[in-house]
Amino acid sequence: MTPARTAAAAAVLALGFSVAPLTSAVADTPTTDAPCAKQQAQLDKAEAKLESLTAKLAAKKEAIAEAKAEVAAADTATEKKNATAELATAKEKKVKVKKAKKFQLQRVAHAQERLDKCLAAHPAPAPAPTA
Repeated sequence: MTPARTAAAAAVLALGFSVAPLTSAVADTPTTDAPCAKQQAQLDKAEAKLESLTAKLAAKKEAIAEAKAEVAAADTATEKKNATAELATAKEKKVKVKKAKKFQLQRVAHAQERLDKCLAAHPAPAPAPTA
């Protein structure tokens, strides 16, 4: 190695060793005090993804309807062939999104089970009686 590369490598290593303790200290701090915050966050994320997939599936259904209309409106054999190919592609994409939605529904169900299990293990404290 040239002296410049050696010096650069040493500087990078020194910087890495000085920053590493800071990043591990930040990662060790808990983000929330709620006992089931992780499970709730997983459920929220899974439900958001499910909503996204539901919207995508609706868009794919619209694309299929448009492609079917193009096939019906095709005048020449070439136009019909191209429109049929587009319809097949749209149907394939719909199947892919539908399968992803099915799996996401399972993820939501499992996330809900984990949250329910956690909430059962950590019951909420009873409110203080008022006199």
